[in-house]
Amino acid sequence: MIEDDYVELAHRINRGDLMLGILPLSAAGTVVAGLSAAGTARAWRELGICYLGTSGDVLPPAPWSPDLPFADPADHPQDRALRSFAEAARLGDHEGAVLFARCAREASVAAREAARALLRPHARADGATAYQYGLLEQWLDRPGAAIEHHLWAAAQGDADAAFELYVLFATGTGVERDDAESARWLQRAADLGQDRALYNLGAAHATGNGAPLDPARAVAYYERAANAGNARAAATLGVMYLTGEGVEADRQRAAHWLDEADDLDHPVDEWLAQLGLSRP
Repeated sequence: MIEDDYVELAHRINRGDLMLGILPLSAAGTVVAGLSAAGTARAWRELGICYLGTSGDVLPPAPWSPDLPFADPADHPQDRALRSFAEAARLGDHEGAVLFARCAREASVAAREAARALLRPHARADGATAYQYGLLEQWLDRPGAAIEHHLWAAAQGDADAAFELYVLFATGTGVERDDAESARWLQRAADLGQDRALYNLGAAHATGNGAPLDPARAVAYYERAANAGNARAAATLGVMYLTGEGVEADRQRAAHWLDEADDLDHPVDEWLAQLGLSRP
């Protein structure tokens, strides 16, 4: 088998073919052995993604380098993914460095420091990478150092960086608190389509807290947030149309938005029960 074959096998494992019995159990060992032997950045990335897509000991440990710059154990799929992404990152791979950085959030300080060092050469590759580098600084308790990276990322149009700046200025974390600047970044994040920013502006207009009370604008922001994948916004729209709070009651629209929230994994029935409401 060549590398492409092992990559395809990893994709099939991620799709669930192993758990469904479509692939033999031996495929788990085959993909780990094949991708680790290939030793390319792509192979290590794909192996890490495969670990993330499994649970328990479905995939055995790989023969990672013994001198990785952190000592986190390889007891769980997340830990094994971390090590695999680190191998890709040490080969100078941009995507591998980003994936390693994301996985390092729940890892040791040493792993986060290693992720920071490996991501540094790519920190200005694009807005998303700069944002991730800024997050690493925050996870290492250096929020002040994160600001410049989030500012650069937001200038490139990264919506998540703009939202992070909203939070940092609102809380005075790593920067002097500035409500006007925070509001400016919240609006910027919403303009860029960031779902949490859209939801927050919807809530502000729905309550009059932080923005003029305007139910119509609240609905518009909630709809944009829901369409961007925000489950809470979809559920909120469902309740609004179900109760007629701020909008004309419409059980058909309520059912539509509650179904959307379901599809986005919001615990709709539990939430309705807490509110004393019945599903339309």
